[in-house]
Amino acid sequence: MPKKKTHSEFLADLGRLNAHADDLEIESEYQGSKAPVDVRCLRCGHKWMTMPGTLLQGCGCPRCGEKQLRRKKTYTNEKFLEKLAKINPEAEPLMEYTKGSSYIDVRCKRCGTIWSSKGYNLLQGKGCPHCGAIRGARNNQGKTGVKTREQFSAELAEASPDIEVLGDYVNVHTKIKVRCHVCGHVWSAVPGALLRGHGCPRCARSGTSFMEQFLLYALRQALAGETVLSRDKTTIGMELDILIPSKRLAVEPGVWFLHKRNVKRDGEKRRRCHEADIRLVTIYDQFPQDMESPFDDDCLTYPFDLNSGDRSALRDLAIGLIKDAGGICEFSADDWARIEEIATEESRAQSPDQFVERLHAIHPNIEVVGKYVNVNTRVRVRCNVCGRVWDALPASLLAGDGCRTCGTKRAHDQLRKSQDDFIEQVREANPDIEVLGEYVSRHGKVHARCRVCGHEWDPVAASLLRGSNHKGWKGIHGKLKL
Repeated sequence: MPKKKTHSEFLADLGRLNAHADDLEIESEYQGSKAPVDVRCLRCGHKWMTMPGTLLQGCGCPRCGEKQLRRKKTYTNEKFLEKLAKINPEAEPLMEYTKGSSYIDVRCKRCGTIWSSKGYNLLQGKGCPHCGAIRGARNNQGKTGVKTREQFSAELAEASPDIEVLGDYVNVHTKIKVRCHVCGHVWSAVPGALLRGHGCPRCARSGTSFMEQFLLYALRQALAGETVLSRDKTTIGMELDILIPSKRLAVEPGVWFLHKRNVKRDGEKRRRCHEADIRLVTIYDQFPQDMESPFDDDCLTYPFDLNSGDRSALRDLAIGLIKDAGGICEFSADDWARIEEIATEESRAQSPDQFVERLHAIHPNIEVVGKYVNVNTRVRVRCNVCGRVWDALPASLLAGDGCRTCGTKRAHDQLRKSQDDFIEQVREANPDIEVLGEYVSRHGKVHARCRVCGHEWDPVAASLLRGSNHKGWKGIHGKLKL
């Protein structure tokens, strides 16, 4: 039977057979070839457990080995530039290459476009996105062809006449700079989205659409004397764009591309209206012609934009809704023009000064202290009554929502009992207690005295109404009875 190595013999073999022996420290006693040993790397500090035979075969620190392998696979900046010149000669790096998974800024030598790309993507031949988009449009086998700027502008004028092209057109997927004639907003938009009817984001964030305001004011003028509500949130617990309570009729107009992801929510509105015995008419414009209506009844769809054009379809829609509400439409051309003028003004994005002016008329004690963007972006405001500062939705403020702290205080003041009412209720609920102090609120303390033993203390007012007495009252009162 061969003699088992001693720890010293194992270390001697390790130094002779393993080139990394000087970088390794054996931290546990050698117990034989089948028992693992604890090892620490003197170079990086990594600790691991391995079999003695593995070390005697020349293996070193696994962590240092991984780093060395990565260094072998990683190109130097010079090597990267050399390979890039062969694979992607039109790409000029603007930053030093570090590793394949890191982004570097690159300039296209052909068109001057600057973009960020991962190093290994460039070595795979991926080049300028701008040039690639042009090549893709030219090589699509005539399916769509490449539009000129003039052709795109002409198509856009039909789809969205209020939008002007400012930038260079590349294709339907590459963003282009445009300007809204209504509010002057300039932004970069996807051309394909503009041709599908997407409009100015600033006007869209005004909180309402021209179509909604047109129908609202047409109904209000035709149904003079009837209440026609805008954005009612109380009747069914969800917001209804237009509601005529006396006629049990509601109208929800909207563009399809904004509502197609919220059909479930629209269906819930219809269910709640049905339970409340309210007829809800849902209207979608820019609705696909080859698509079925999402709802079986009272769902009107239009393949075009009701907010633009000659408004004839929108007028016909308004006349139909007026008849459904039991009214008669006898509008003159001047009446229609006035309704259109009001709808345009109400649906236009507000300037900061206009918002502040409207807010002051509704909430004179609320001051805007932040930057106003639009009605759906929170703005910092301050209550000049209580000093509270918070970030509020402008649309909610204009709808009547005010300072929560002041509102809570008003609610408490309305519910707060008078001193006489509180004393009377304590007399009924707790006849052994006499109220000496001033009642403030249910949760505030009030000075009181026990009529039996004369003890005075400051209990919470609500505890007296529940019949509570002072601490230890049972023992004290029991002794007094004896």
